[in-house]
Amino acid sequence: MSVKYSLALMSSKPGDETAQKKYYAKAQADGVVTMDEMADDIAYATSLTDGDVLNVVRALIRQMKKHLAAGKIVKMEQLGTFQVQVSSVGAEEKKDFSSANITGVSVQFRPGRMVREVVSTASLSFSRVAGKKEVTADGETPDPTPDGGGGNPDEGETPDPAA
Repeated sequence: MSVKYSLALMSSKPGDETAQKKYYAKAQADGVVTMDEMADDIAYATSLTDGDVLNVVRALIRQMKKHLAAGKIVKMEQLGTFQVQVSSVGAEEKKDFSSANITGVSVQFRPGRMVREVVSTASLSFSRVAGKKEVTADGETPDPTPDGGGGNPDEGETPDPAA
């Protein structure tokens, strides 16, 4: 398995315009696989039809949606767990906080053992590719390196300074 990445020149301290800029790796998607394609693959490997697989997956999604909306943690064995998370604006006093302070809701995924094994660096190889927007600190487009390097961060992403 090979994960493609490009390089992004980003601040080493997000939000600090004066901080040193460093190059960080950014994963680059290598295509999309649809639920229909996965259902075909699962059907081929089992005695189920692709329609049976799609029905099960769709029912699973509906059940996950129902249980997450009820505030439950959905544990999917070795795949991982899903849980609703909220963001909010702080209040000075406990009595001043209400649900109106909640500004956003997201779903947190915590990978299970099977997924962690897939993404462990020991089981992956990496290949550098050109980023979608090649830009350096001085705003110039660099010449690609022999292994296709370069890249630019997407807005809103935070670098991992340890990288």
